[in-house]
Amino acid sequence: MPGRFPTQIEFLKSLSIGRGALKLPNNVENMTLTFKRLNSYGHMGARKFWRFYLPKIQFHNPNLPISVIRTDATTEAEHKAAPSTLTISFKDRAPVVLNVKYKHSDGILQDFISATRAAPVKDTTPPLGKPDMRIKLNP
Repeated sequence: MPGRFPTQIEFLKSLSIGRGALKLPNNVENMTLTFKRLNSYGHMGARKFWRFYLPKIQFHNPNLPISVIRTDATTEAEHKAAPSTLTISFKDRAPVVLNVKYKHSDGILQDFISATRAAPVKDTTPPLGKPDMRIKLNP
């Protein structure tokens, strides 16, 4: 099958299953991820979280507003002082601010899951390959 169709199927499959495919509870109101455009001084994990996990979270929670703020810094002091945070706002309690500076994207995901009590989405894709013909369905 040449063309874009197989690529699109793989992209949709990568969005719908795997790490980061989470269903959030109804009390999560919105979330904001803030990090620097450059990776130096601990902002690589936030960028990778934004790149790999936020699309999956948005796919499974389409009504959740997600904001991403990428800041610029010009001097080395600004680079070191630039915040890298994940702010999660709730309807029934105070917002949670996670400091994600110098953290790996997987660690950020684990902190996000524990802060929101998100549930992973069940994998419902059928297994690939040929069926086992030795199995008799009607004995």
